[in-house]
Amino acid sequence: MSSWISRAKSKMAEKKLTQTDIAPSMGKNTRGAIGHYFTGRSKPTLDQLEGLSKFLGVSLSWLVSDNGENTAVDDDTLEECLRLVEEAEEHADLVLSASQAAKMTTYLYRSAKDGQKIDAKKATELIVLVTS
Repeated sequence: MSSWISRAKSKMAEKKLTQTDIAPSMGKNTRGAIGHYFTGRSKPTLDQLEGLSKFLGVSLSWLVSDNGENTAVDDDTLEECLRLVEEAEEHADLVLSASQAAKMTTYLYRSAKDGQKIDAKKATELIVLVTS
């Protein structure tokens, strides 16, 4: 089972939430649509995982990474990281999997929070590493 699934289920149980409750946060209307993500039949997009993490009150890195920390998320920095990942995908003419995009976004976010400069060049270099 993917780490995001077990972590989401754990947080949902803690908050007494059902798949129906979280469906709108992932852009869906029914529990059935969400059920496909939780069984692994479908993969959520990065935007859907971001919506879920915000709804659950956890960081995206905690939700998708084996070693992510559940700390408050700086939405402005996260938005910048997501934008850079999308630009890097376009520049490299690639489409990342949700997992690859999440890892790349998490890396950029952590770099920014550690005081490192993040920009399009860094994102483009990183996409080469992620897809190699």
